[in-house]
Amino acid sequence: MRSPEAIVAALGMLSYPRMARRARRFPLPRGITFLLEIAAAEPHALQDAAAITGQTEATLRQAAGFFIEQVMLDEGADLYRMLGANPAAPPPEELRRHMALIMRWLHPDLITVHERDGGFNRSLYANRVVFAWETVKSQARRSTYDSMRTKTERGSAHRKLLDSPPARETASPAKVKSKARARSPGSRTRRRPAALSHILDLFGFRHE
Repeated sequence: MRSPEAIVAALGMLSYPRMARRARRFPLPRGITFLLEIAAAEPHALQDAAAITGQTEATLRQAAGFFIEQVMLDEGADLYRMLGANPAAPPPEELRRHMALIMRWLHPDLITVHERDGGFNRSLYANRVVFAWETVKSQARRSTYDSMRTKTERGSAHRKLLDSPPARETASPAKVKSKARARSPGSRTRRRPAALSHILDLFGFRHE
């Protein structure tokens, strides 16, 4: 059974592009292989996705491509994310499969006329993908990269701790209660559109 979470999130992001920036801070949803197969225009994947979502193949490919560009291949992403993999012990065959699918998506033959007219050549991402693959394609290279990545994350966490402002004083229960009373009895909480809420759920965002 194919996992549709990633392509569903991608379709939502196509409607709410601002969510892509927030999604970069969260782990990838399940179903990345399926999403990459859609982006690479694999017929069975496109047929299955169309049956699951009710969207056209063109829309599905556009959404999958947008997700890859904005959430996976962002310049701040780690190399596992660029290959659509979980950093915790990714299967080597998954890394290889994902790399091949992304490179197929980047091939000029799969770039539509509409995308060419947009003036951006997505094949420029190829160097980023090849570098990621060359760095983590073997166990020895993954171990070296993982060690470096851990040190970098520790340093980053330490810098954030030093740069973070002092914690605010927690409001007393009395103040909280008075604020609640000050609200208009007829006021309503704005409800998020269903598609946006679904993206938040898939990525584990806090509902603000």
